[in-house]
Amino acid sequence: MTNTLSPTLLTPETSLVLILDYQQHVMDGIHSTDHDLIELNGRALARATKVFKAPVILSTIGVKLRGDHATIPSIRADLADEPEYDRNTMNAWEDAPFRAAVEKTGRRRLIFAGLWTEVCLLYPVLHAQRDGFETYFVTDAVGGSTVMAQEIAFQRMIQAGSQPITLNSMLTEWIRDWGTTPYAKNFKAHMDWYTPQIEKIRRRLDANPYRAEAA
Repeated sequence: MTNTLSPTLLTPETSLVLILDYQQHVMDGIHSTDHDLIELNGRALARATKVFKAPVILSTIGVKLRGDHATIPSIRADLADEPEYDRNTMNAWEDAPFRAAVEKTGRRRLIFAGLWTEVCLLYPVLHAQRDGFETYFVTDAVGGSTVMAQEIAFQRMIQAGSQPITLNSMLTEWIRDWGTTPYAKNFKAHMDWYTPQIEKIRRRLDANPYRAEAA
């Protein structure tokens, strides 16, 4: 069975997923969003690239330069066969090996997730969009230093032409037709893993809401 979806909307065959700086010391500075929720959705995004056979590029900042932590183990484990592009630049788009890895795929439709929203996600999204790429950012897999910082970053990316998307919206857009998608069984297995994980976090947040920093 082959996927016969129109490429007008997102498909696995036209997408490239970029996962940037999911590192513990970066996560520690997030105050806009619950950390467990970010980590789970970041991991779900990483796993989804395998389910849908979509290419993924994984990047870190400061590991070689400062000895900072590499990618969070839970996410790295699901991308164990992928190289990790370590950078010194906050803007991944200005890192030559990272940019070369993107260009090597030949894909022009980029789906970004990165920490923090207002720094290491914002800059490459803006830069790539202005260089003529079609860019998306996964809103429920990211976090900023404050709620305000994240909201302003979202606004800047949208005003530049980038498109916000949620994890589940992206995955269902990749499927769209249960009769033709070759990923149905693997996607069901993915959701069988994801659903109890997200429900556990939702129950905890219902009982004890995350206190985000507004500014």
